[in-house]
Amino acid sequence: MHKDAGNGKSKKKVISTVILVIILALVFVRFVIFSDAYKYSTVVRTVDEVNNIIDTAISRGKGEIYFTSSFPPKFIDFDDILQRNTVNGNYDGCELYALRYEYVPCAEGYEVHVHLSEPSLYASFMAERRVKKIASKFEDLSDYEKIKGVHDYLVLLNRYVAFEGGAYSALCKGRSSCTGYAFAFYAIMRELGIPVTIEIGGNHAWNTVQYEGKWYNMDVTWDDPGVQEISYTYFMKCNRDFPGHAHYGSDAESSIAPTGKSAREYYGMVPNYNLIDDIILISIFVIPVAILAIYLFKKKKKEAPIAAGKVMEVGNWSFLMPMETAFSFEVIRKMSTSPMKKDIWGWEDGKYFHLVDNEDENIHERLEINAAQFFDELDFVLSICRANNRMLGDALLRARQVLETGTYKPGDYMGFGQSPLS
Repeated sequence: MHKDAGNGKSKKKVISTVILVIILALVFVRFVIFSDAYKYSTVVRTVDEVNNIIDTAISRGKGEIYFTSSFPPKFIDFDDILQRNTVNGNYDGCELYALRYEYVPCAEGYEVHVHLSEPSLYASFMAERRVKKIASKFEDLSDYEKIKGVHDYLVLLNRYVAFEGGAYSALCKGRSSCTGYAFAFYAIMRELGIPVTIEIGGNHAWNTVQYEGKWYNMDVTWDDPGVQEISYTYFMKCNRDFPGHAHYGSDAESSIAPTGKSAREYYGMVPNYNLIDDIILISIFVIPVAILAIYLFKKKKKEAPIAAGKVMEVGNWSFLMPMETAFSFEVIRKMSTSPMKKDIWGWEDGKYFHLVDNEDENIHERLEINAAQFFDELDFVLSICRANNRMLGDALLRARQVLETGTYKPGDYMGFGQSPLS
């Protein structure tokens, strides 16, 4: 069996093992680390325990929550979950309309399954990152300008799309339902240090915002007419000027009319972060991959054996890579002042020889030499080669090692490029 064939099988085995490990790792990451399920094994006995389970699941980006309760969890409340988990931004990337739960009796009490709408650590991270960037553009404005600027920016940034909510949708996709507008406004106001709330009622979400000690109602969604225009019908309104909502949170006696910069001016203060983030994300993934590809290519090129029969030039020397023949193992050829002069060091029939061939000088000699002289001459050539071309030198060094064993047989290919006999 050829030595190269054995090496080939070993390489294939290593590659197969690596591929299997990668597949298993991906399966583990997908179904264990990034599983959407959160299971709590201990039977819960208090309302606080249930709330802690739900909050922990949300903070870990889990949308399917399973636990056993000693009592029916009829107290699980949409508004309560919302208020707890928007304060720290854990649910910025999500739509809460899909919240539901069911439970069935069991020996310990009730098996409970709570379903949340795709909580995502990535979406929350990106939303919070975008919130900080946007807030930084308005932080030097007055409180009124901050409120109006963010209101105007969100209206012009977004278009209304039912059942696609969360601050991530509103800030990073530019489309959202009411929860996206409300969550995004809430998060940016919070970052700017302005008191704000999220209000829920009648399958709709809006905000209240505090200005000069008074609370005003704010519905960014309903101020978006959907045609790249802006309305102020629901901007900083007192209760009597804020119809169509399930409840009211203003303690102001009158509404505040919009003044100052135009919506377009506020919108123009914020760069196109979608484009910027796309470039950053592409750079994060593409540049390392490109660097790795270049490194592997160079590494492969550096380590790849030189093809048999290929001529390598080093200074005024030219080396012909080892070739197998039926008569000898050609190791190296040298052409110096005359292109017709060449030397071959080889091994045949258990004897080392040095073939000198120079037609200009009419020299055609085959000198059988002992091993010591043979390797002295070959080492001299190798020293010249390795000093000038490490890759070629390494290939010839492997040829020298084969010759030194004294066991070479024509046809036993030892790994110097592609065998011409294969």
